[in-house]
Amino acid sequence: MNKKLQNLILAISIIIPFGFYLSGLKSELGQGSFMYSVFWGIINYLFLMTTADFISKFNKILKLPGLKIRKRTYFINIIVYIGFLIFVNIYFLQQIYLRNVKIINYLASPLVIIGLFLLFLYNLQNGKFLKKEEKETDIYEISKKRSFRDGNDILGNVVGSYEQGLVIGTYYFSYENMKSISKSKDDEIVIKGKDDSKNYIVKIGSLNSANQVIIEVNNALNQGKIDEKKVNLKKIKNF
Repeated sequence: MNKKLQNLILAISIIIPFGFYLSGLKSELGQGSFMYSVFWGIINYLFLMTTADFISKFNKILKLPGLKIRKRTYFINIIVYIGFLIFVNIYFLQQIYLRNVKIINYLASPLVIIGLFLLFLYNLQNGKFLKKEEKETDIYEISKKRSFRDGNDILGNVVGSYEQGLVIGTYYFSYENMKSISKSKDDEIVIKGKDDSKNYIVKIGSLNSANQVIIEVNNALNQGKIDEKKVNLKKIKNF
């Protein structure tokens, strides 16, 4: 994310709470409204940064030629992020300034946040996104371990392809830059390659995601998109 966008997000995060604070509206919290406004701004910044970063990465994915991915999980992610952001702003507005407005009270009710949370839990089961660890060699991983934070791929996955390579979550890897694709002793799919003058390793342990990678790699082999020498076919078979 570029610095200009980060500064814009910071400005918006501050303007929203302190715009109301300086507007002359009567505060229900008295002097405590200033600290609430500070927390409001911080939460806005965190949610806006997360949402903008995800949308930016997803937008790059959408521009890839010949893209074939399951877009539903991405769109639900965006809806959840924006939904939580809207709820947070309505909640702080209601708590500090507008406690007697019926529509505001309804939108700030526990039922709305419970609905968003249930949608969030559902979406967690529709695909695990790659986690990136920047080192001398970048490490990307979808762990086989189930995690509340990272989700599961029980109902789907976020593995797909584009004309020249694989799409995994919000990252993409060209077949040309891959050095090898194999299966480890721990039944993980391991992809090694080099991109932008830096080596990378992709580890995919989660079963549904790994099997989808196998499907995409086999399709690429059949279409001559990837050098057969890069793929260990004896190991790249269904688990």
